[in-house]
Amino acid sequence: MAIETDRRKKFEQCVEACAGSLYRVAFRLTGNATLANELVQETYLHAWRSIDSLKDTNKLRSWLFAIMRNQNSKIVIKENKAISTTDQIEGIATAETTRQQELRRAVQEAVNELDEKHRLPVLLVSMEGMTVDQAAEILQIPRGTVLSRLSRGREKLKLILTSKKIQTFAE
Repeated sequence: MAIETDRRKKFEQCVEACAGSLYRVAFRLTGNATLANELVQETYLHAWRSIDSLKDTNKLRSWLFAIMRNQNSKIVIKENKAISTTDQIEGIATAETTRQQELRRAVQEAVNELDEKHRLPVLLVSMEGMTVDQAAEILQIPRGTVLSRLSRGREKLKLILTSKKIQTFAE
């Protein structure tokens, strides 16, 4: 009984601590609200099943994102279909100005053009505010590799947005 209570408590900590971040990254990875919800649910399901393997609750966030990265690979293989740009922006707040919507759409399209090895570091560090060390732990790669992929990913994003003549700063 006490073991089950501890398990439930750990899982609730996972959900409370990371729900918003998980969904945002899932949405950016999949480009689709429905797939993002599925990815988050699969992540939680896998986390629940393997919560006993989490020995250090200080690494809870990294652990969850690592699970999500693995689940995303499974969903991508399962879905294996193109998603239209219209579908990609569903679920984004509608109270934005037209300019903000255009910018958000352009950034999402640019992020989608990055390959996964560059996309994940950009999403985790630049968009979710994780440290390079946290991203390295999640991605299970060295810190230096995260830094180089982050740099290349940002440069590619800049090139993509520039080629589309998207100005990301106030005019």
